[in-house]
Amino acid sequence: FLLFAREARRYRRCRSRLCARMAQADGEKQPLLNGMKKEVSYSWLPVFFVNIFFACVSFSIIMPSLAPYLEQIHGDLSFLPWVVAIYSVGEMIGSVAFGRMYNELLERLPGGQGPRVAMISCILVGAVGSAIYAAADWCESPWMVFWARAIQGLWTGGQQTIEQAYLSAAVEPERRTELTATLSTYVVLGFIMGPCFGAAFTAIGSDGFSVFGIDVDMYNAPGFFILLVTLVMALVTSLCFAGEVRNDARSVSADDMSSPTGGAKRSVIGLAVCLWIFFVHFYSFAVQETITTPLAMRIYDWTPLEVDLLFVGAGVLSLFSALCVKFLTRQFEDQTLLLFSLVVGIAGSVLLIDIPSSWEEQAGDAGDAADDPRTTLSLWRFLIGFALITIAFPFGRNVTLGVFSNVLGPGPQGVWMGIMLAVGAIPRTLGPFSAVWLLDVVDWQTYLDFGVSTVLFVSALVVAVLFLKELTPASDADRMAK
Repeated sequence: FLLFAREARRYRRCRSRLCARMAQADGEKQPLLNGMKKEVSYSWLPVFFVNIFFACVSFSIIMPSLAPYLEQIHGDLSFLPWVVAIYSVGEMIGSVAFGRMYNELLERLPGGQGPRVAMISCILVGAVGSAIYAAADWCESPWMVFWARAIQGLWTGGQQTIEQAYLSAAVEPERRTELTATLSTYVVLGFIMGPCFGAAFTAIGSDGFSVFGIDVDMYNAPGFFILLVTLVMALVTSLCFAGEVRNDARSVSADDMSSPTGGAKRSVIGLAVCLWIFFVHFYSFAVQETITTPLAMRIYDWTPLEVDLLFVGAGVLSLFSALCVKFLTRQFEDQTLLLFSLVVGIAGSVLLIDIPSSWEEQAGDAGDAADDPRTTLSLWRFLIGFALITIAFPFGRNVTLGVFSNVLGPGPQGVWMGIMLAVGAIPRTLGPFSAVWLLDVVDWQTYLDFGVSTVLFVSALVVAVLFLKELTPASDADRMAK
């Protein structure tokens, strides 16, 4: 809430300065859905920041207590990975479903009611999922936890899709990547702060307390907390979010009216390239996130505390990377930054490739920091490679979303943004399973896992270079003329 207050003050100041400059220039105003002429306003941004922050907190807030929660309600520990994975499946479905809902409501409801109704509906879905998660303790049903996490995934996926689609509809193209980076900063912050919120509830203890006959303990408290937050978010959104967008954000050509995605004709090649780059970044990050903990503890004999500190550092580095995008977009073209993210990803993946055992005897000394005699992955390579992939992921994610939005051009972007985020959810769902399997096949050496990541990054870079012109967006006016 301190972040909310700070951002609210900041954007009120920015709005005042912007309106003053516009008035001094030629009095040009921003066209909105209802046909009125109003000043450009970003007063909705603080609401978006808080909403997406807590939507992402909902993913990681239960991580410290999920395993004991399942045990308490007589769930098998082997059920844990499925409960974690179903969240990403829910994200994938929610991204497309709420993207379609956003487009439909944008077309059918007058003024800014469409985006507002879509947003509030999505938040209420999160409230339902949180209520089911908390109630699973009373029913002693692990399957309730499973479906609750799926519904919460629907919320998070839908929230990201609606906010990104609305940002693309309300913001001029030259500022989309910058504001996408700012929005993504709160996404990263939510994932980082989630376990901190969850750890705070451990003070309640397993016995807990009772409120109006409702038992609350350290395991179901995160569900009640997110339930309360979602209800407050729905109220604040209904009061503070006007939902107005530019006129061309819902303009569709006659040829595209029957298309489920709506909007003007787009560069199919450019969209496909963006989707592939998005997939590659998410796959690489999912692999790193999955195998880093067991790898560091097995090869370097790290303690869980040391691994936790590594991920804390990764969170800080991710925030720094997301903030860098915000400022670099003012100096460089989005396409240049997109290629840069792929180069960084290639460098990080190559550094994390271990030499197979059959080559190790010919390689001589493996390095001074690798404690496992079977590995040639020295500690300095591990840390630098880990840092580079950590930087490449938020960097590439933010820039790719910005490029994707600009390639889409005018018209409703809800379904397309849903498809984009669903593509990112696929490697998050399947990546951990494939990463562990590949690691086990080669006896805990990394050349298959990060070799595949390297090949994917190189393919994405080659495709991006070959079709770079397809990633250059035409202006809204030019695209509408076409």
